[in-house]
Amino acid sequence: MSVRNDRVYLIVVSVSALLVLGVLAASFVVYRRHDFPLLDFLTLVLFLLVSCIIFMVVSYRKTRSVNELAHLHELMQYQRELDKIARRYRSLLEGAGNAVFVFNADTGLLVEVNRRGTELLGYSKEEMVTLKGKDLVPEEDQEKFSLLVLRVVRRGRGRTDGIAFRRRGGDRFLGEVEARLIDLGDEKVVHATIRDITFKHRAEREMRQRNRELTSLVNIITRANQEMELETVLDVTLRETIEVFGVDGGGIHLRERDGTLRPAATCFVPDRLREALDAGADGGLLGRVAATRGPFALDDLAMEGCMAGLSDESAGWKGFAAVPLFAKNRVTGVMYLLNRQMRSFTDEELKLFFSIAGQMGIIIENARLFNELKWKSDELMGSFRLLEKSSHELALSQHRLRTNLTLVERANQELERIDRMKNNFLGMISHEFRTPLTSVISGTDFLRSSSSLAGDPDSRQVLDMIHEGGERLFEIVNDILKVARLEAKSATVARRALHISQVFSQVVTKLEPLLAERSLRIVFNNLEGLPHCIGDQECFEEIFSELLENSVKFTPDGGTIIISARVVDRRALAPKREILARFNADFPSQIGDRCYLEVAVRDNGIGVSHDEQVKIFDKFYEIGDIRHHSSGKFKFQGKGTGLGLAIVKGMVEAHGGMVWVESPGVDPEARFGSAFLVLLPLEESLRTPVIPLAAPRDPLAGDIPGEGA
Repeated sequence: MSVRNDRVYLIVVSVSALLVLGVLAASFVVYRRHDFPLLDFLTLVLFLLVSCIIFMVVSYRKTRSVNELAHLHELMQYQRELDKIARRYRSLLEGAGNAVFVFNADTGLLVEVNRRGTELLGYSKEEMVTLKGKDLVPEEDQEKFSLLVLRVVRRGRGRTDGIAFRRRGGDRFLGEVEARLIDLGDEKVVHATIRDITFKHRAEREMRQRNRELTSLVNIITRANQEMELETVLDVTLRETIEVFGVDGGGIHLRERDGTLRPAATCFVPDRLREALDAGADGGLLGRVAATRGPFALDDLAMEGCMAGLSDESAGWKGFAAVPLFAKNRVTGVMYLLNRQMRSFTDEELKLFFSIAGQMGIIIENARLFNELKWKSDELMGSFRLLEKSSHELALSQHRLRTNLTLVERANQELERIDRMKNNFLGMISHEFRTPLTSVISGTDFLRSSSSLAGDPDSRQVLDMIHEGGERLFEIVNDILKVARLEAKSATVARRALHISQVFSQVVTKLEPLLAERSLRIVFNNLEGLPHCIGDQECFEEIFSELLENSVKFTPDGGTIIISARVVDRRALAPKREILARFNADFPSQIGDRCYLEVAVRDNGIGVSHDEQVKIFDKFYEIGDIRHHSSGKFKFQGKGTGLGLAIVKGMVEAHGGMVWVESPGVDPEARFGSAFLVLLPLEESLRTPVIPLAAPRDPLAGDIPGEGA
């Protein structure tokens, strides 16, 4: 603004000077031409000079006044901007979510602090101005604080998350500090942000402890489940538990049928001490633990009377902890740990010990059942051998024949009983697995939703793997339960009219992402004009979901799956009499005059060999071919648990229908493919008309004129 006014002033002065020079020149010319007096000419010159000087002075003062006003206005603008910046800085400082401190880099005195900082440390602003940065840190962390200051001075910034701070009241908290050096020209200041991470640090420490405990528990259960012999299970469990808790010895006592506790496994425990622990009228110290049904711990065993009279070798044990073993809410034994030095078991350690004992009680009970089942199987095999030996002597005596027939009948009854035990065992295993699997899945869900894992992708990946494995095991357990219910004929089936196109629309919608990923195509033929069938919609969706997933699994990328349906009766099924008899020998005699809906799911995969076509509907059949076994549910040619088609067969037969497969054989190059066909009953009103005077014949071959068997 002042530069522009100076330019105007120079222009005015220059014009005035030129004007004066012009007037002087004109006056001089007139004076010379007309011979005017010299005095008049000098008077005129003097007048013009005085006028010019006055004009220039007035112009200069006016210009200076304008410049001063402009400069004053500019200073006021700068002041308003500075005030605005100061208010903005103050609002940002006071509105910050973290505690902000500004220290002088040379003196270490506090220059500025926000409201959050005074609340965090408990000092007022007036009190904190007199403090230095190191005054807020206890003596044991002074060196760490000094190293942080030196790092900020050398590098211009620094960060640490392990410094303890002291509040005005004397209590402490763990702080995370992030500081940087700011050069203001005439002074240097340190801008520091402090966050209270006490609860975060405590939560991370507890989470690491829980992870270690969970890993230890999983390792113990895994190692124990790898063995089925009871003695091996007990020994593996005991050694793993001793290693987890870092003690010197331990043992397991199991309860007999008469209620007494019997030593079943020990590790590094003297015999005299082991006998002393369960001695006494009430079962000793271990009997007391079994009676209270809760964990029990002692810092020093000398406090108990059972240690009196023992030798030095046996009496040199001090730390003790014991928990009962449970199975079906029944105490089946006691597990205990011993330490040569005094040992105080924390509540968290006792909880972990109790959790291990709870799981091991179930595993021990299962091992007992397995041994009993093995003994029964050996007994049954002995009966079979006796039967074989007796069969060679049938011609010698009728009495021996009746005796052998009685043995066969008993053996068959025993076989049925063992088969029921097997089914009960599978159901019990499935139910027992659901509880820990539910805990694993819910626990990983909780951990994955925790914000503390946002910056730890490795932990999140491990949790995702645990969660996916738990869900996969949960599906296998559900499949085992379904098979058990279907075999026990305890599954309820709701019957109502359904159209097959509605079922496939729901099934295909769920499989659309998988079909797009594998570039597979599904083609429907003749589904719209079909009549309704009778059945449970959820069962139908599960049946055809399993068949479509099976076709997807064994169809190469880019393949085609064709779904077709038609109405059939005994005439249409007559050419397939032998095929139907292979898969269900009783079904041909049950057809009568009813009509069925035949649904075919065809693919262009690798096919199914003739020898395996009936076996693939058996339980656990695919487990035998471990080369293709895969945990992936839809991996190409990958085999699963072998329960899917067994569930399909059970559900279809529960509706009064049947399922079978047709395939020319296995040829990975030709891609003949397979066709899974399902017969579903139609509404009761749809029946084949009765032919008058027809003689009773074979249900599938006798009513079609001109056709041979």
